[in-house]
Amino acid sequence: MGLPMPPKNTVLMNHTDMLGHHFGCARVMRMIEDGLTSRGCRIIGRIDGKEDWRSSPRALAMLEHCDLIVINGEGTLHHGRRKATWLMETGAHQVTRDKELALVNALYQENPPDWAVLLQRFRHLYARDSRSAAAMSDHAGRQVAWMGDLSTSAGPIADTQDRSGILVGDSVRNSATAALAHLANTLNRSEPTRILPLTASLREDNPYRPRLARMLRSWSVNIRQRLQENRLPLLRYLTCEEEYVDAVRACRLSITGRFHGVCLNLVTGTPFISVTSNSWKIETLFQDVGLDSRRIVPQEKLSVDLVLGTDWSFSSTERANISTFLAETQRAAAAMFDALAA
Repeated sequence: MGLPMPPKNTVLMNHTDMLGHHFGCARVMRMIEDGLTSRGCRIIGRIDGKEDWRSSPRALAMLEHCDLIVINGEGTLHHGRRKATWLMETGAHQVTRDKELALVNALYQENPPDWAVLLQRFRHLYARDSRSAAAMSDHAGRQVAWMGDLSTSAGPIADTQDRSGILVGDSVRNSATAALAHLANTLNRSEPTRILPLTASLREDNPYRPRLARMLRSWSVNIRQRLQENRLPLLRYLTCEEEYVDAVRACRLSITGRFHGVCLNLVTGTPFISVTSNSWKIETLFQDVGLDSRRIVPQEKLSVDLVLGTDWSFSSTERANISTFLAETQRAAAAMFDALAA
């Protein structure tokens, strides 16, 4: 009998839950870490998506001593953004020359043609939606697999409790967040409504900024959050993913402008309405799952009459499609982690 293979020393890049700010990201990173460590990988480092790893001695040292680099693409890789370029340059850096590279859970939308040669350097490529898979396949010169976002990869959460009230979330767009809050205040006159953002605070800290800039921004954000909470009595910032999921499971209807808000509605079987986000991610998720497009409502058309005067329950077709989507994503994610750990 041969000796067992040593564990793969693994570094996670674009780690989106270093500070516990975003509950959808918290769930994604938990799935990635559990998927790798349960198969014997050893995580020796985590690099925040806000950190320019190319100029960080700490990050470069971690990468130098690892076997496998796993980049969580999440919603970062669209329109050739600056921080997205940092991630893609993993494919061309001297320190990664002999490393096994993986890009997983990736949105990939309208990126520059010169990224193609970088993408081709990755051994493992997995998109989180069908349109991203097509775009990645075009740049990579090979077929790229896709599955649902990893926040949906653990299967459904049992719907075992009575539901009541409306949960109104937030959006990456400030105008949509303000419109949702106004809607919630009006809805609350007819039915108990809560405003629960998908984040633990108004803004996430960036520990890589200069100390003085961080202090000034923290002071400004704290004041703005207190003013917001005073202005919106229905608003409450929760502390963790578990709290947020429990709140979603308890409501009869969720209204969200966040991609991960939609994902957690699917996992919990919660009827919902969505406003659009800052990329194709929500619309493509609807197509991939097989959801009725009536659930995507333009911000300017979202009204109390529409919300309360419409039955937003899932149709039998939607319920079947959601079940199939969650099961297939769970299967595909397990196969992906098997391949990464092999």
